[in-house]
Amino acid sequence: MILNKDLEKILNITISMSKEVDYAKLLESILEDGMDLSSCDAGTLYLLKGNKLEFFFMVTKSLNVRDGGVGKEIELPPVDINSSSVSALCARTKRIINVEDVYSDTKYNWEGPKKYDDLTGYHTESVLVLPLLDRDKNVLGVMQLINATQFGQVVPFSKDIERVIYSLASLSGILLNNMSLYDNIKDLLYSFVGAMVKAIESRTPYNAFHTNNVARICGEFVDYINNHQIMEISPDDKEQLILAAMLHDVGKMIIPNEVLNKATRFEGLLDKMLLRYDLIKSCIETKYLKNELTGSQYNNEMIFIDNVKSFMIRLNDASFLTEDDKNYINRLKDKSYDTEFGKLNILEPKELENALIEKGTLTKEERKEIEKHVVYTSEILNEINFGKKYSKVKDIASKHHEYLNGTGYPDHLIGDDLSLLVRIITIVDIYESLISTDRPYKKPMPTPKALSILKEMAKEGKLDPQLVDIFTQVKGDIR
Repeated sequence: MILNKDLEKILNITISMSKEVDYAKLLESILEDGMDLSSCDAGTLYLLKGNKLEFFFMVTKSLNVRDGGVGKEIELPPVDINSSSVSALCARTKRIINVEDVYSDTKYNWEGPKKYDDLTGYHTESVLVLPLLDRDKNVLGVMQLINATQFGQVVPFSKDIERVIYSLASLSGILLNNMSLYDNIKDLLYSFVGAMVKAIESRTPYNAFHTNNVARICGEFVDYINNHQIMEISPDDKEQLILAAMLHDVGKMIIPNEVLNKATRFEGLLDKMLLRYDLIKSCIETKYLKNELTGSQYNNEMIFIDNVKSFMIRLNDASFLTEDDKNYINRLKDKSYDTEFGKLNILEPKELENALIEKGTLTKEERKEIEKHVVYTSEILNEINFGKKYSKVKDIASKHHEYLNGTGYPDHLIGDDLSLLVRIITIVDIYESLISTDRPYKKPMPTPKALSILKEMAKEGKLDPQLVDIFTQVKGDIR
């Protein structure tokens, strides 16, 4: 009969197993709990892989043997599913095998246990072999329990115990199946994320490593925080942060390529500008040949146009607009030439707008378009059911351009609206953008300079000063 204490033990085992999230640890507990419930001395757990039963975990208490399990491999050859061994027969037939004494049994092949006895001096007597089945009755593995004991003596495995262990095996199969399904879903999620990252980075050659770098640095930053016990960030939060980092620029898939990949001020315009200036020079020369211009006027005009060409070529790659540049452009904006082809302006409206860009390569409208990528990221991720485990991913990814003082975008959030994980990814995203080596429109910034910019942004109230200080401390470890 199963006593009340046994029922309590079974319930506790069931609760414990249902809470386990590590596949290998759950497998270990299946064997150990089975041995505990049956009060047996030894046990082996096999996992079915292909047409082989591979040894996963072995325990023999009386010999103090514990082999395999989490992080270890048993150096024993696998058992062919089609062999005559008891474990293979159990897996093929999906039925329980319960034998009182293997040495007096003639029904089954006990060659394996007998070889083990010869090598170790052990004596195998009673054996209970059970299949681990999933909900679809597919074999996941086999559990073999050896030498049930009572009052220090080896006894057969009773029918009551057989039913209890079979119930444990059935529950274990369902839990393993659920865990396998969960792992498959998790693998699917990461495959999807990886595909999204590849799609993002394939659209632009100018930050092909940005996404993976941000994800890597976020992980290293969290590890530093935890290892130095500055604060505690759970493994789940770390995983969500890394996933969010991999997805934070997914909205860039919607941004037009001509904006996303704009490497210079006059991207797509400069060749037309230079061609127009050459045409103006030809018209000046024609006027000179027609005696409509004096030699001095001709020389001055030709030098002027050559200077304009040189200026525009230089300005095209300039990171910043100086005050002298701005004054020169303003003198040019109304300059035009009447030619036989009509009126030719030194600067057309769109060219003027690009010439007057204060910093970088984007006009105000183009910058607004780029900034929309955060909104698009939120909208795309909103279509994905991340479930409870990954419920923070969208929030982290869609807020990585917000600042604590409300000057970020798109929602101008402040303070408590921005979680610790959002604050971390914001710092890392800025840092990686500053030191990036794969953007032709700017030179990579040295780490000390990049960190000084982060500190200045923290002083301005944009970034979390404590996190910036910590990030500065680990600059030797994070690149």
